[in-house]
Amino acid sequence: MANSLMNTGISGLNAAQNMLNVISNNISNAHTPGYNRQQQILSQANGTKHGFGFIGNGVKVSTVNRTYNQFVVGQLRQSQSQNGAIKAYYNELSKVDNLLAENDNSISSQINNLFDSLNKLSANASDPSIKQTVISNLTSLTNQFNKTENNLNNQIANLNTELANNVDKVNSYTQQIAELNQKISHLQAVSGGNEPNALLDQRDQLVNELSEIIGITVTEQNGQYNLSLANGLNLVQGSTVNQLSVQPSKDDPALSTIIYTHNSGATQELTSQNITTGTLNGLLTFRDGPLTEARNQLGLIALNLAERFNEVHTSGVDINGNQGEKLFEYNQPSCITNSNNQGSATINANFNSVTDVKASDYKIEFNGNDWVITRLSDHQQITPEIENGKLIFDGLSIEISGTPVSGDSFMLKPVADIASSLQLLVKDVNKLATGINDDENGAGDNRNVARLLAIQNEKLVNGTATLSKAYSTLVSYIGSETQTAKISAQSSQNITQEINEQNQSISGVNVEEEYISMQVYMQYYQANAKIIDAATTIFDTILGLTK
Repeated sequence: MANSLMNTGISGLNAAQNMLNVISNNISNAHTPGYNRQQQILSQANGTKHGFGFIGNGVKVSTVNRTYNQFVVGQLRQSQSQNGAIKAYYNELSKVDNLLAENDNSISSQINNLFDSLNKLSANASDPSIKQTVISNLTSLTNQFNKTENNLNNQIANLNTELANNVDKVNSYTQQIAELNQKISHLQAVSGGNEPNALLDQRDQLVNELSEIIGITVTEQNGQYNLSLANGLNLVQGSTVNQLSVQPSKDDPALSTIIYTHNSGATQELTSQNITTGTLNGLLTFRDGPLTEARNQLGLIALNLAERFNEVHTSGVDINGNQGEKLFEYNQPSCITNSNNQGSATINANFNSVTDVKASDYKIEFNGNDWVITRLSDHQQITPEIENGKLIFDGLSIEISGTPVSGDSFMLKPVADIASSLQLLVKDVNKLATGINDDENGAGDNRNVARLLAIQNEKLVNGTATLSKAYSTLVSYIGSETQTAKISAQSSQNITQEINEQNQSISGVNVEEEYISMQVYMQYYQANAKIIDAATTIFDTILGLTK
């Protein structure tokens, strides 16, 4: 009897000690990221049969589990991915909003300053000081176009770096997750199915951090996590990892693209259509959306300004009676050959009618018989006119030479680089063409200044907007997108916080509750020690009876 009592007390003592170890581990890891509170599961030990029935043999420790709700964790990961996307999108968009916002140095202010000085010059066309002010304002406006576009270009370079850094993180996380899959599977096998909670926590934390960067689907198979993208491409399959990489885009080497490598070694370019959430989605969505739109709209404004000012200025004469020169110089449309092209075709593009030019890039692809032109701003297929072997569409003239192979393509960027390439050619006040060469006042009059001033109210951009209106529309578009993104980011952050708090209420450690549990199990420990004391006393009594 004493032996049975002793074993029962020892079982309770061991259970209490194990529980105190679990509680102390919970308290120690109360602030450890990714830690899930552990709990010991006790069960009754099998009883011993006697003639009068069964007597229990104490308690046994069945297992130590994590308090883990897979459904809530799945919701948290999905929310983190969405939050990562909108946060990255908003952070980048707000930079463009700040860049374009109207202030004393903005393009809008510089345009107004230019027309103000032209208005003053129209009243006194021979005043050299006012002419100098016009030249200064032309210079400031040109510099502001250059600066704004250069900043947008710098943002592209920064985005390329951000993409590379985040892809490196993705590869690091997936490699660590695959290694943990192996370790967890091995430990479960050698321990009879018991779960290595610390490794499970580490793996879940890595998956959570990964989900902020890239949207993933998580499935569990035989204790191992399989991770895939929205389109089913595997990132982790057991202990196998499919790496991502960043390479210059085959369409435009100035832009980085994310490459997925299949097990066969074949590669596939990933876009925001494949990576649907996470930081990477936010960066790609911003770059391919508002950033591209801002560059093209800015370039279109610069193009229309330069072309119309050139047209009017060259129709006048300066104070010496000389024909007016072009005020501005700018690049012709940029044509980029796809790096995978197999044929010998080349493309040369020029502006055919500036007022018909759109704020868009174009993809020109040979299908084996014809050239297919897609306007990327609205993804509309364009049917060009054919004039003297040239393709005419949207104010552009395209001449193609050489022999293409089916699948060959080109990226056409008519206006993306206009603002950064804009140069002021006339810097001498005596070369400002203020007059009109006819039988009236000639070189000394102000009639050409009046024509330059009239540009202020001409609907040049797409035939519907003045220069100032077109720029204010661009600022309004970016501002509206930024405000919407800000609200979405805050809402997404709040939702993520709520789900995280729900998850913490399930899996997090409450130190006060753990302290109370510790007091309970200390008493439990002491009570079982008393049972052992009683068993020892009984045993000593029995030994005394034998003497």
